[in-house]
Amino acid sequence: MRSTLAASLALALGVTLLPGAALATTTPEPPGVEEGTQETVDETVEAPPTVDDGQQGEQLSEPVPEEHLDQKYGLTTSDPEIVAPTTVTALTSLPTPLPGAEVYPMPDSGKYSVTGGGWGHRHGMSQHGANGAGQQGLNHQEILDFYYPGTQLETRDTGQIRVGITIDNDGVTRVDHRPGLVVSNGPDATAYPLPERDQWRVQASSNNPSSCVLQARDTQGNWTAYQPKGMPTGCPVTFTSPSEKMIDLYLPGGTRRVYRGQITATHHGERGLATVNRLPMQHYLWSVVSSEVPSNFHQQALRAQAVAARTYAERGVNGTGYYDTCDTTYCQAYKGRGKRASDGSIETLEFTANKNAVNATDGQVLTFAFSWGKGLATTMYSAATGGYTIPANADHPYLVAQEDPYDDTDINPRHRWTAELTAEALETRYQIADVARVQVTQRDGYGEWGGRIVSARVEGFLADGRYAYNDTTGIGLYLARPWPYWKTGLSTDYFTFNDPGQTPPPEPGEVTRISGSDRYETAANVAKQWAPGVSVAYIVNGQDFPDALTAAARAGIYDAPVLLSQPGNLPQATRDALTRLKPGRLVIVGGKQAVSTGVEQQLKKHTTGLVERVGGVNRYATAANLASYYGSGQSRVFLASGQGFPDALAAAALAGKQHTPLLLAGRNTLDEATIAQLDRLNPGEIVVLGGDLAVTNAVAQQAAKYATSGTYRRLAGTSRYDTSLTVAQEFDTSLGSALVTSGEQFPDALVGAALAGRRGVPVVLTKPGSLVGPAQKALTHVSPKDIDVLGGTSAVSDATLQEVENYLR
Repeated sequence: MRSTLAASLALALGVTLLPGAALATTTPEPPGVEEGTQETVDETVEAPPTVDDGQQGEQLSEPVPEEHLDQKYGLTTSDPEIVAPTTVTALTSLPTPLPGAEVYPMPDSGKYSVTGGGWGHRHGMSQHGANGAGQQGLNHQEILDFYYPGTQLETRDTGQIRVGITIDNDGVTRVDHRPGLVVSNGPDATAYPLPERDQWRVQASSNNPSSCVLQARDTQGNWTAYQPKGMPTGCPVTFTSPSEKMIDLYLPGGTRRVYRGQITATHHGERGLATVNRLPMQHYLWSVVSSEVPSNFHQQALRAQAVAARTYAERGVNGTGYYDTCDTTYCQAYKGRGKRASDGSIETLEFTANKNAVNATDGQVLTFAFSWGKGLATTMYSAATGGYTIPANADHPYLVAQEDPYDDTDINPRHRWTAELTAEALETRYQIADVARVQVTQRDGYGEWGGRIVSARVEGFLADGRYAYNDTTGIGLYLARPWPYWKTGLSTDYFTFNDPGQTPPPEPGEVTRISGSDRYETAANVAKQWAPGVSVAYIVNGQDFPDALTAAARAGIYDAPVLLSQPGNLPQATRDALTRLKPGRLVIVGGKQAVSTGVEQQLKKHTTGLVERVGGVNRYATAANLASYYGSGQSRVFLASGQGFPDALAAAALAGKQHTPLLLAGRNTLDEATIAQLDRLNPGEIVVLGGDLAVTNAVAQQAAKYATSGTYRRLAGTSRYDTSLTVAQEFDTSLGSALVTSGEQFPDALVGAALAGRRGVPVVLTKPGSLVGPAQKALTHVSPKDIDVLGGTSAVSDATLQEVENYLR
């Protein structure tokens, strides 16, 4: 499902699954090239040998056939784009650059240094990102909710699927004899036992299906026709092994690939036959998930992959007359059960962890409420997004543009990459003798550097000195020197040009104020940091802190914004924010006194999904009920005061970052609902927010009895600002950003905590008129590149904002 970039983009914009590449039947596999067996996104594989070809020996010794590159690396790099003719003029010098363009003269070295991100089309789920999300504590449903916002997880009965085996491309279907092998005139026709022979094959002599002949080979290598008595002649011809439930298929190079289910020789109007594998969907997915992602990925990531792959495959069922999907990443990578070794053993291509993930999600698919009714979503995925996904179109609103905080993991080498785009590569592609300049004329606005390159102009001179140019795309530039054909090639159209021969200096950071005329408008403006199509948004009472505190902590699980409501009225700013966000569902946190049923009815107009309520008889029960959505065995639980907000303000961001439950306590008591959740959550430790005046030692010790360690620790200081400093010191240094807001009121801090949890950064509290000492120490510790100040001048004055600027990295 990660095909050539242009094909993938077209596929993402389609309504139905494209059946993939036509099944090759006439071009034999080149000898000596074995298709890759490494798992698709695992880059620990060795590249084919290189030779010295004048490019420092980095180009592959010979082009790798498209289908093999497709399977080995998960992305074909054949050129799907027709290069438009280059425009030749009478000029003999470079003209003035186009208005507003990024202008990059060719360096003296003859090559651009570029920095990019991602690998693949960047629609939907990042496979590396799913792994990162699993490592951060998200379960597979939460991963899917993030990457496909607005979709619903459902369970359906899945039957058989037909897979076109494109690597069997010699036009003949040949299988090994196995004990109990039977043959039939199609997958569901009467089966006839086959006598002991060495091998069996089916081939056709004309473009008529009736010309198909079944042949047997003896141990001396002689082929003779064999037709079971009573079985109709001609294609289709299906081989089945009822005892082994697997078939050994001979590939053109002579190796044997083992497939579960049935193998059918299919005539489709040409003399060359197509080989189709029919098997249960679940067995197909055992191989797909093992082919698409490594077995050492997080189990929740594997489960998310299983659901995405199942949904994508189900969309293609009955896609063509004779097969539903193909076996390359034009559809989804599929390699069968394994390879038959010379000693008769099977070199498995199915892995236990991946199979467990498929089994654990049996039947689960993603659906979406389309304008025409509920249907299966097109669950696009690629290896890496580079930190930002890109949208499809209005027909696929769940394929959104959004920041991807999970893609940057230690084992993802394509989250950020550096590459070389050479003059020679551009000159070859665009037939310009001397490329002198590249102008980037448009980007899509999604992500760093202004997003991926939409359009560009390559400029230079012909051999006779005339100026020539070619208007191209980012894909065109990428395909001029693609990775992995080139070890230092580009792997997407999402990149920027560095200064000649060096990485560009970092842009200076900045302080940005996010505010509104009131708390509701400020919350709505904070929510503008999320792209439309969020999976969920949380609605809380804007007049009291407890529900907002626990909602902000929970929002980190779903990368969701928190918006404010009045008890009996939905403010216009909140309604406008919901109209823009188009959330897949809404969750009200708090009882009907906090957010009335009238407001609940209004909210139903702002989502295509459900409006749910998580409430309780009091603030403690509401927090406990929200914590009930976390699994047991948590590493820790945060315990904050339910009677005063100051010490808890900075904690919601940390709980959101760590995906940790946050419960409330009275100063001297633990509510029964809180106790019940502590008992169920079975945390490793209790982390108490604030000092003894917030939650007494006696209450903390009572809570610690429910921790497996039997202990608690405090994040506290002598004031709310010192507590904020203590919490900030739980974060890493040199962060991308931080949030600063007033410690005098709760609304701005708590809606900002959802944004801070999303970014994995702290909320630093200060006084309105000055940057207090603990806030200075907190900002020094985290050393942010950018800082957002939440609230108007009454919350954080302009003078304080200027002080904040001194702490930019």
